Amino acid sequence: MTQKRPLRTLAAGLAALALTLTPVHAVKTTYSDVDESLWYAAPIAFCQQHQLMDGISSSVFLPSALITRAALAEALYRLEGSPEPDGTEGEAPPEEESEEEKKPEEEKKKPEEEKKPEDAEEKNGADGKDAEEELPFPDVGADHPNLAAIRWAKESGAVSGYPDGRFGPEDPVTREQIAVLLWTDQGRPEAASPTPYADREDISDWAAAAVDWANSVKLMQGTPDNRFLPLENTSRAEGATIIASYAREFYGMTEGYTLPEPSEIPPNPYRDGAFQLDERGYLSYEDAPFTRGLDVSAHQKEVDWAKVAAAGMDFAMIRAGYRGYTLGTIQKDAYFEANMAGALANGLEVGVYFFSQALTPAEAEEEARLLLEWIKDYPITYPVVFDWEEQDKEGSRTKDTDGNTITACALAFCQVVEDAGYTPMLYGSPRKVYTGGIMLEYLQGYPFWLAHYTKDTAPTTFRYHYDMWQYSSSGAVDGIEGSVDLNICFWSPGGAVQPDPEEPPWWFRP
Repeated sequence: MTQKRPLRTLAAGLAALALTLTPVHAVKTTYSDVDESLWYAAPIAFCQQHQLMDGISSSVFLPSALITRAALAEALYRLEGSPEPDGTEGEAPPEEESEEEKKPEEEKKKPEEEKKPEDAEEKNGADGKDAEEELPFPDVGADHPNLAAIRWAKESGAVSGYPDGRFGPEDPVTREQIAVLLWTDQGRPEAASPTPYADREDISDWAAAAVDWANSVKLMQGTPDNRFLPLENTSRAEGATIIASYAREFYGMTEGYTLPEPSEIPPNPYRDGAFQLDERGYLSYEDAPFTRGLDVSAHQKEVDWAKVAAAGMDFAMIRAGYRGYTLGTIQKDAYFEANMAGALANGLEVGVYFFSQALTPAEAEEEARLLLEWIKDYPITYPVVFDWEEQDKEGSRTKDTDGNTITACALAFCQVVEDAGYTPMLYGSPRKVYTGGIMLEYLQGYPFWLAHYTKDTAPTTFRYHYDMWQYSSSGAVDGIEGSVDLNICFWSPGGAVQPDPEEPPWWFRP
């Protein structure tokens, strides 16, 4: 019989389980309704880090709402690396399962045999759709956000439908159903011994072995009064706790993000005595070719770019936009278009940078893709820069973010930029590198822009290789009111991304 959920005892049991999980230190969720002091905060943060579960929105998780069959299928699908449901190769395919998983015993009805491509016309009638376009279940539409996961779940045997053919994507999931699902996903292993739960008689016969296994591997445990509550629906907070535990135990996931193999960071190659200030007060270097440049944003307001060019600047790094440090809203720099048009019209090479506040690789990718839309009509010949800045202010979403997260975000941003044909670059200070804020050993595929302001512009003591040096934040350049950042660059442009040459771009003003 169905029991009324004893909220306090069940929550206590989940809290005890949460204590067995490796806590997620420093990395926090961005959900406003997830109290960091509660038992489910760390598992939800873990699931957000690894993008295993989505919130109801970017800022709301709804931990007390019930987890659905679709959300659970999505989590398993993502754990497997989001493979193509039909087993075909996609971009970066994961290793495929060698055996098809068996259905749990409660689902005695055999699934309908998959139609062959040649049967498509008979199956679909006159519409002539291909078999590969068939929907996995009649109640899962083509526009369902979890369609790929549900299709994969059906074809892999991870999750099946009801005897009447439906999937029930928005139906809640009971605790024994979750146990069966994970048990089936692991090949139905045998538990060491039955678990003597006080409510064992309430566990369905087809779920008993799965429940015993889930308990034995500490994925799901009972309440303090030794009840499993098999027929109780599972909240999203409880679901996140179970998924996080499952990901750690069987997929080797740890707090933070998976990074590539580290590589040795080359040392600083520049000779201190080769740096000199010229007659204008700009830094020069006698041992290798270099270019001079500045970086600007809305802080400089209107810039007279003709004067800047005449003052001897070779390039400009222009802020394209930023993410707000409290709400996380992405904004274009108010002077972006004007600065791009002015710099290009006066013969300067241009690169761009984005002031990031990303907390997940998905957010970093979002920033990169929007940035690419902004710059697609410009001839960008200098790098496209990921500038992640921690804000130690009241309400800051990036406060106390760990280096693993920052580095993972940097990798995600740079990959999107690189795939689009531009040169990605990373920006940071010695402090950020030395304290592990930016872990350069995982980022050696990309050039590095150093920010280090030394006394009297003395050579930087930064011990690692850099490609551009922002050596002053108080420079004076004709055409700009107030101070501006000055840079010396040893990176050479190559493979510039150009717009369609059929007609002059909009920013060109003869």
